Amino acid sequence: MEFKGQNILSTDQFDKESMERLFSRAQEMEKGGSDVMKGKVLATLFFEPSTRTRFSFEAAFLKLGGGVVSGADMMTTSSIKKRETLQDTGATVSRYADLIAMRHPEIGSVKELAEGSRVPVINAGDGANQHPTQALLDVYTMWKEWNGELDGKTVVMVGDLRNGRVPHSQCDLLRHWKVKFVFVSPIALQMPEEISSGLKKAGFSVTETESLEEGLEGADAVCSTRIQAERFSSKEAAAKFEGVYVIDAKVMEGLGENVILMHPLPRVDEIAKEVDDDPRARYFDQVENGLFVRMALMAMVLDL
Repeated sequence: MEFKGQNILSTDQFDKESMERLFSRAQEMEKGGSDVMKGKVLATLFFEPSTRTRFSFEAAFLKLGGGVVSGADMMTTSSIKKRETLQDTGATVSRYADLIAMRHPEIGSVKELAEGSRVPVINAGDGANQHPTQALLDVYTMWKEWNGELDGKTVVMVGDLRNGRVPHSQCDLLRHWKVKFVFVSPIALQMPEEISSGLKKAGFSVTETESLEEGLEGADAVCSTRIQAERFSSKEAAAKFEGVYVIDAKVMEGLGENVILMHPLPRVDEIAKEVDDDPRARYFDQVENGLFVRMALMAMVLDL
């Protein structure tokens, strides 16, 4: 894909070649920021709570010399309260900014806003659908760990795979390498059929199990994710799955010494704090990797 001037709405837009170009640029960003965004403005429009993603976009843009206008609570503080459409919001904000990063709880919402915008829009998460930059930083973490050699690796995804936009997006990107997929979840929270069956039809090895112990056998990367309580019909419905899979020191003892443990954060109870000091834990490294990936992505979209 060509990055210049593009909306970044879905992981479907990326192929192996474009990811490797992005990752190479991200490695350059790790060496230090620059002022390529001087005089540019990023607008962050967040209709859903966020810590890492919003701060990451904003810090990345600032490190490149740009400025930021931030809407951290758009559901209650923006003209959406006055029934303004997302298209009109996009048309308005794009008169102030050179780039927009947006998160919203409804599927397709970022695309709707982008239709009204005259500047590129980056999807920072739309409901249970997509979170392309999180998936990119996750794959970048693996790519760095394995020196670009992802073929033959076994990636285990654990947790709420039905509602988690991160594992959906990870699958979209990882299918560009010859990886083996293992999905560990309760039956009610399995990976959506269209994703798992699509991978199988494309010739990938896909294993689905409810057993954490079985699922972790032979893992090279373990991608844990929380129960997406906000996607359930009630707190009580979500509570039934609390603590269903917990990765603690005992579980880590059963993993190979070169396995990496990942998580998009925030975590709830699925990774015990005692694991933080394990040299195989990569979830806080992912946070830093996300900064570099977003710096690279925004620079490439604005052709700087």
